[in-house]
Amino acid sequence: MRQLIVFSEILLIVVAYGCNIVDDKPVPGKDYYGTLKLVYSREAPGFTSTVEMDVTMDKDGNVFITEPDQVDYSGVEEVTIDEDLLKVEEIGTVTITSLSGEYKILGGKEYLSVNASTLIDGTIQFWGWDDDLGWVSGYPNPIPFSVDDPVESPMNFSMDDAVISGAIIGTTIPGASPFGSQTYKWTLILSVMP
Repeated sequence: MRQLIVFSEILLIVVAYGCNIVDDKPVPGKDYYGTLKLVYSREAPGFTSTVEMDVTMDKDGNVFITEPDQVDYSGVEEVTIDEDLLKVEEIGTVTITSLSGEYKILGGKEYLSVNASTLIDGTIQFWGWDDDLGWVSGYPNPIPFSVDDPVESPMNFSMDDAVISGAIIGTTIPGASPFGSQTYKWTLILSVMP
């Protein structure tokens, strides 16, 4: 009988310890709301495309991010290269799916870690100027391209930055002539719910 009591006490200690491990998951202790934005822009042809999502995080660390609609973009620009006049046009869509978020403590600081699957799918076309014929297409058809996840997940946004002025994670890729650089910039802006 005594062995059964000792075994029961040990079992209770193990269960209590296990519960404490689960309960030790960090939580923010406050409710937050805000926006998450992806801005895709290019220098030439010049354009900016913005996809915006609503974000909420409750005091227990549960994160909700709205699935955005697909966003269309286009840009056309004339550029001069070695005294030749060219016209460049890019048309496409930005699609963001598989959004998820998690509250984390990293190095003693609070972060909202976001996973997102991003696809930029489009076409590029360019023409050369001919004084007799006008604009002449460089290729008979637009050139298709796609970019998957230009900013790698998970993206760890500083909660302090997000609340003060906006936490930014992104990259700029230099463009080969006649295309300008491409910028992919994610911004998280949060406020504490009253």
